[in-house]
Amino acid sequence: MRSLLISLRDPEDPMAEQELRCFKGTTGLDDLVKVHARDTLLDQSLLDAGDTFFFGGSGAYSVLDTHGWVRSMLDFLVRVVDARKPAWASCFGFQGLALALGGEVNRDDARQELGCFPIDRVPGVQDPVFGAAPLSFYAQLGHHDHVDVLPPGVTLLCTGRKIQNQAFKVDGAPFWATQFHPELRKATTMERWNYYRSHYAGSPEIAARIDQLMDEAPDTPEAEAIIQAFVRVAREVVEGRA
Repeated sequence: MRSLLISLRDPEDPMAEQELRCFKGTTGLDDLVKVHARDTLLDQSLLDAGDTFFFGGSGAYSVLDTHGWVRSMLDFLVRVVDARKPAWASCFGFQGLALALGGEVNRDDARQELGCFPIDRVPGVQDPVFGAAPLSFYAQLGHHDHVDVLPPGVTLLCTGRKIQNQAFKVDGAPFWATQFHPELRKATTMERWNYYRSHYAGSPEIAARIDQLMDEAPDTPEAEAIIQAFVRVAREVVEGRA
């Protein structure tokens, strides 16, 4: 199974390589290949090059930015949906997919989530990826932007206590997306926070509070299990067994 991580970070950002390590570590896809959206033509040839696609976060950008590559990335997300290729999107990718399909994304620094937070599955919703997850579990988050209105044609899978929309699946396509980061663990979230702390903390007091929250937070194996379930489902789709 040829798997591509469409990186939404600057190539010179060390967290781009960290993100690749995180996805490899939690999915078990040691041959996952990173492609930088900023410097790559997101066209049919790239779509043909992968059986499964992953889209991650972005420390320096917003899906509301007008950079040409961000607009191209939004278009490519729709192409992946239309091609019915298995795909996963976390954080920036989640927001981008929602926006590309007609949802509403807003930025509100007062509502940012950074660290480990409880996530609740929507009761009664059956899903092959999320079905084995507990009704409530902890997950790693780090974002300013959030999806206020889901696009049409998706099913809400998870909600949060602070930000409502936390996970959805595209109806009729094997594409799942989460605001949270199932590819991150406590240690890798802290590593990323230490690199981006000036981006998220407006004052030393806020930074100190986040440091404490990070230190006291639990790890998140239930969230990791969700993305591992996605890999199993993706293999079935690629091999024609689903």
